[in-house]
Amino acid sequence: MNSIEQYIEENKKLFEEEPEVGHFDRFQKKIEHKYAKKVSLPRTVSIAASIAIIFSAGIVWQYLAKHDAYADCDNSRNMKICYLNKMNELAAEIESLIIDFDQWDKQLVINDVQSIIDVVNGNFENELPKELPEDAAKEILSDYYRQNLEGLEIIVELVKH
Repeated sequence: MNSIEQYIEENKKLFEEEPEVGHFDRFQKKIEHKYAKKVSLPRTVSIAASIAIIFSAGIVWQYLAKHDAYADCDNSRNMKICYLNKMNELAAEIESLIIDFDQWDKQLVINDVQSIIDVVNGNFENELPKELPEDAAKEILSDYYRQNLEGLEIIVELVKH
């Protein structure tokens, strides 16, 4: 028998008694005090601010990269045709990526792609108010076409993985 077992055997009565009132609360406070993390508020704020700055920079960088990629369409004579050409290129890429899909899944993807292209090929530009300034109308159309193109880019990423 080792010394711990011997101590327990000799002091069995101590282990059968209930601890005095408040023992568990005092014990819990000692544990919390001993293992409490001591992080200063300024350090916490600076870490949070650093993370926010990095996150914001990433979002701005992505936006600028996308904006530059679509600048050629935004500045073309026929913005709609330019975006539709890019969408058709992505549709062809999607078709090559889904060649091994089963027929049902392949048809679902093709239907989604075609519905996006059909929406853009519609007459959204005629739904804009005539009194809208030309630069505002151009910006709205650019955002509209860009969002649909990005939808196809998302499909490309999904079928790749």
